[in-house]
Parts: sequence; structure tokens; C-alpha cells
Amino acid sequence: MVTTEKESRRLLAIFAHADDELGCVGTLNNHVQAGHNVTLAFLSKGENSSTVTGTPEEIKTKRKEMTRQIENILGAKVQFLDFIDSKIAYSVENAYKIAELIKEIRPNSIITWNKFARVGAGHPDHRHCSDLVRDAISYARYKNENSDLEPYRDLINLYMYYNPDSAISAQIEYIDVSEQEEVIKQFIDVYKEAYGNWPVSQFKFGSLTLYGRMAGVKYAEVFEVVMRSSITRKLLD
Repeated sequence: MVTTEKESRRLLAIFAHADDELGCVGTLNNHVQAGHNVTLAFLSKGENSSTVTGTPEEIKTKRKEMTRQIENILGAKVQFLDFIDSKIAYSVENAYKIAELIKEIRPNSIITWNKFARVGAGHPDHRHCSDLVRDAISYARYKNENSDLEPYRDLINLYMYYNPDSAISAQIEYIDVSEQEEVIKQFIDVYKEAYGNWPVSQFKFGSLTLYGRMAGVKYAEVFEVVMRSSITRKLLD
């Protein structure tokens, strides 16, 4: 079968917990609708949630069911790594684990957390995820004696959630997600137990509207451009 350019595009979104992808759900669905291969990877199974009820094993089961629904809504493939929720440590060993995922997926673009300072977005798991993914992109370029996967040395577009206080990158990119309103509403409904009492719908659509005005569209998501494989290549192309 001949592989088209669209079919060859691969996007990997990596986060600490299921529901962290709130900031890019519209963008992910843009890619799926464009015919790209989208993988959504979570470092942990979210078993330490303080909002989802049950034992750690029951919480894992609930959250896996949530992600199965997200797979159906978005058409993206979900994968879990074996990190322990709320104990995701920044280490070379852990970066190599993520590097193996990058070698397996061989993405053209990656979306992940940024290093927020405030509580919530600045959860240690989130901040460590951000650092681990950046290191993993480098480690994926080299052989690992404990792995059968080939090194992946293609240049990767790296995007992080926009952080107004961040000095990582002065360049930001707005993504028009105006057509994804219903998908975003469905997404929020799936995760309503995980979000607890947080007014997530108001927050999400408030930010979509704000960034949309900045971009001249109805709704937009925004990212920091940390690394781009081409000066002219955008997140969705």
C-alpha cells in the first residue's frame, strides 16, 4: 500500500495522567480528522486521584474506562507507561523509558506539559514529565543495549502547553479548534469525576475564547514552540 504524506504524519501527546490532555484535545482531533496517526500516552494510570472514588485498583479501572471512551471520541490510540502516580521522578532511567516509546511511535511532533509554577498545572508529575520528555527525545537518538528498537534520529517538532511565565521559548503557536466544540464537550463529560468540583468547562471554553480572539478565530489552543524541525512547518501540516 502506498503511504500518503498525511498518513505518514505521526503525533505523540505525552502526559502524566489521563485528563491532562485537556489543553490539546481540540488539536488532537484536528490531527485525527486530517488523517494523521495520533497516540496519547500517559506515564501513570492515575491511581492516586483524590477525586475518583475507590481503591487504587478500582481507580485504575475507572480511569482506563475513561480513556477507552476518549479513544472512541477522538480516534486516537491510548497507551500507558508504568510510572507510579504522584511519584514520577526526574531521572535518566525514566527518560530512557520514554525514549523507548518515542522509538516505537517515531513521531513527527510531540505535545507535552510545560513547567508551571502554580499548584495544579505545576504538579510535580507534570513538571517532571516536561523535563523527561525533552531528555527522552535526545536519548531516543541513540542505541540502548537493553532494547531491540532502532534509534530514532529524525528531528521532532516539540510543543509544550503555553506558560505565560516561561522563558523556554518566546515563540507561541495558536491552533484553530473552532470546529471541535462538541468533541471538547464530550471529552469534558467523560472526565467529570476526575475533575471533581473544578469548573473545567468554564475554564476550558474561557481560555479557548481568549486565545481565539488573539488568533482571530472562534476558539484556539496555544502552545510554546520549543523545537521545530523546519522553520516553515506548523503543528498541523
